Amino acid sequence: MSMGDPLADAGAQQAPSGSSPSHRARLRRFEQELAASPISMKQLRRLALHGIPEKEGLRATTWKILLNYLPPDRRQWKGLLEEKRAAYQQFKQELIIDPKKQEHSAAADHPLSQSSDSRWNAYFKDAEMMEQIDRDVLRTHPGLHFFSGDDGSAVTHREEMKRALFIFAKLNPGLRYVQGMNELLAPLYYHFRLDPDREAAAHAEADAFFCFMDIISEFRDNFCQQLDNSEVGIRATISRLSNLLQTLDPELWYHLNHKVKVNPQFYAFRWITLLLTQEFPFPDAVRLWDTLFSDPAGRTDCLLRICVAMLINVRTELLQGDFATNLKMLQRYPPMDAHTILHCAEQLGTQPTTTSF
Repeated sequence: MSMGDPLADAGAQQAPSGSSPSHRARLRRFEQELAASPISMKQLRRLALHGIPEKEGLRATTWKILLNYLPPDRRQWKGLLEEKRAAYQQFKQELIIDPKKQEHSAAADHPLSQSSDSRWNAYFKDAEMMEQIDRDVLRTHPGLHFFSGDDGSAVTHREEMKRALFIFAKLNPGLRYVQGMNELLAPLYYHFRLDPDREAAAHAEADAFFCFMDIISEFRDNFCQQLDNSEVGIRATISRLSNLLQTLDPELWYHLNHKVKVNPQFYAFRWITLLLTQEFPFPDAVRLWDTLFSDPAGRTDCLLRICVAMLINVRTELLQGDFATNLKMLQRYPPMDAHTILHCAEQLGTQPTTTSF
């Protein structure tokens, strides 16, 4: 796969034709809005809500703005980027330990030391975490050469992703690295690394790291095991999803929860924690993220509406199915056009709800 054809091996042939008048008009609107000073966040969100065109790094730039990495005032971009990228370099220097390069006497610190301030001891603990991250990164989108290839560029991509996830874990000792976080970093790093702007692409690791931090800042409670049974953890979020389904489709909710007794945790845990990256092909998941990042109602409410839309779009099959059939369908969601799901989710957003979700 060539670096200039970012979605070639991910089914980009389904994207709108770049020669259609409507597509060209959308491109112009995006380009005009991104060139404005300051950028109107309201207008940019409205545009991105319906999908960001696959051209000239528009998604990379738009995501950075929507994820609060770049401010609306373009005049601030250069200084802010220099500051953030320098900070990331500092993180790498301070948090990636190599005791062989440290100036410690052999008597004070050695590889078998169990001392809490031993750099060797810290190094071996870090190595265990890095092994876990390495296993997950190696499994990231195996069908995409960008991540899974054996050539030098793919190896570099994996190394940069592993380093970003490791630094996140070191900076967040209360959360650390949780399996699946690689799936949230991957779309960010992918689009930033393939930005036609060479300087931006060269700093994809740092930029993706900070945008990943913004995503996790909103969804981190879903990854925190200590909050599983709290009012803000993953079970609480799944409960909100169940309540929303009950409000919008009581019949389907009753069938799933009481007739066939499919616990929503069996399928919704992955849907929510990984932001649907495992339920759709890569280009479709990316398209869902365009809406997720730009929905004025907020990311969590948008995600829950999309999840309900996924259930409603297969409601006929679910209402006819038993426990085993429904569980299999929801754990391996059938092929579905992302635009169909998003249209349904948009319609659901216009319906009055009687309960707070």
